[in-house]
Amino acid sequence: MQATTPSPTAPLRQVSPKELAEDLLALWHHLMRGSAQSIYDLLAELDLSITQMKTLHTLAECGCELTVKQTSERLALSLPATSRTVDTLLRRGWLERREDEHDRRMKRVGLTAAGVHVVERIDNARLQGLEQYTASLSPEQRSRVAAALADLPHRS
Repeated sequence: MQATTPSPTAPLRQVSPKELAEDLLALWHHLMRGSAQSIYDLLAELDLSITQMKTLHTLAECGCELTVKQTSERLALSLPATSRTVDTLLRRGWLERREDEHDRRMKRVGLTAAGVHVVERIDNARLQGLEQYTASLSPEQRSRVAAALADLPHRS
């Protein structure tokens, strides 16, 4: 499905959630085709699995320490799989683990400065792909996209 550009005076065309989702998916695929290879190259360079990347991003997004169980729940992974992932990231110096101050049986994990740097490198690789895409747009298209984004909840 291809969205049409309304004139500034024309009323906006009503679209169903399904139609909009299809358009967003088409845009997502287009964006990923442009930047996926650089992400995959970076993951190979860092010797980082998708699960490890998701773990780092989960901890970065929450901005706090989590127990391994909480991390497991957020990733929708088994506790043993999450424990193995956390152990690998600990050995690489990207996470740190400490005892919970209220319950010494529980261990909390969080990002180290090196882990934050890895997340930033991944996000920068994604950003470069998006910059390439936005550079291909006309100034008017960029303005329309920026105006549409300004009206949407997407920043925390």
